Amino acid sequence: MNTLDRPRRGVAGFDIGGSYLRVRVEDAATGEPVAAETRPNPGWNDLPATGRARLIGDVLREVAPQLPIAVGVGARGCDSDALTRELAAAVAAELGPGAQVEVCNDVLLVGLAGGHDHALSVIAGTGAAVGGRTADGRTVLTDGWGWLLGDHGSAPRIVIDALRRYTAHLDRGEDDPVLRPFVAGAFALTDARRLPAALKRSKEELGDLAAGVFACAEAGSESARQAIAGNARKLAGNVATALRLRVRADAVVGAGAVMVKQPAFRAAFAAGLADLDVSLPLSVLGTEPVHGAVRLARLALRNDEEQPV
Repeated sequence: MNTLDRPRRGVAGFDIGGSYLRVRVEDAATGEPVAAETRPNPGWNDLPATGRARLIGDVLREVAPQLPIAVGVGARGCDSDALTRELAAAVAAELGPGAQVEVCNDVLLVGLAGGHDHALSVIAGTGAAVGGRTADGRTVLTDGWGWLLGDHGSAPRIVIDALRRYTAHLDRGEDDPVLRPFVAGAFALTDARRLPAALKRSKEELGDLAAGVFACAEAGSESARQAIAGNARKLAGNVATALRLRVRADAVVGAGAVMVKQPAFRAAFAAGLADLDVSLPLSVLGTEPVHGAVRLARLALRNDEEQPV
């Protein structure tokens, strides 16, 4: 029997980034987990929609005893409604007519995993972005441009902004005695003028230094404190921008290492929201975003059942 012709059961969710893929399959009736797996996914960004759909189908055929009746996919690269529809159509074709398919940008999984059908999802981790949907289903994303152009609130951007403020102190003949030894140790410098050459690191490597910047801020570094506060304010501004673009939201849900692990950043972000008159309740995601993909699958199934016959 062709695997696509197997009896279908359960719901499946995918959280797909540029370097990883997480899949979770649950019993449709009970919610009991059937399969859960995380695997490397380094080639995702280079695949066309049909190749991405084939990968999703192959994973399901490997991990699920039976193919699901509904699949939710939150994927990197679904940065417009046209790209989202393209992947949804490819996945539907790959899985055949027996499965309901719903696709969104992976940022939107945060609010769904937090239990909200309509929320503003905020990620502040290795990258940073804000996402939501309007009442008519249009996807809105603010930031997510990478740390060279944006990603305000991300770990690498906070590090770079702290270094920019530190070098501005040096240009004025001033000093930041708390940040100076951290910079020297983190980049193995004997002379601050060697810093530009030492910055040839990946965003992940830069992001790993963010905890040190937060420690310096707590110890009294003005450069570190301003970098953290400035990034938090800009991330809050991206939330306000998404609301002005008519995102439908009853809550703001945050995720990512900076948001989850740094209370000083959360406090500054919350203060920024208040300054901008954003009164939506703020929470931090306490589970994996892949649970939001499973919720997306259940919503697709519910919407299909509600369609008139």
